[in-house]
Amino acid sequence: MNELAECPRREALVDETQEALMKLADLARRQAEALRAGSDNLVMAIDHEIENTLGAKERALGALREHRQQHGC
Repeated sequence: MNELAECPRREALVDETQEALMKLADLARRQAEALRAGSDNLVMAIDHEIENTLGAKERALGALREHRQQHGC
């Protein structure tokens, strides 16, 4: 079995980062649609979600980086 796949914490951090990235992609698509439709309130609401999700992605990626440095996986 691959050594990287044997670390449950690393896998959890990868999953968390991946989920945030996929959510960002979905939010960006939804915001583009709202912008095209002229839904200013929805554009702003989605923008707030994007900012929060971007922060979550940065924290998850930072934790993954730190985990890799500390544990080598």
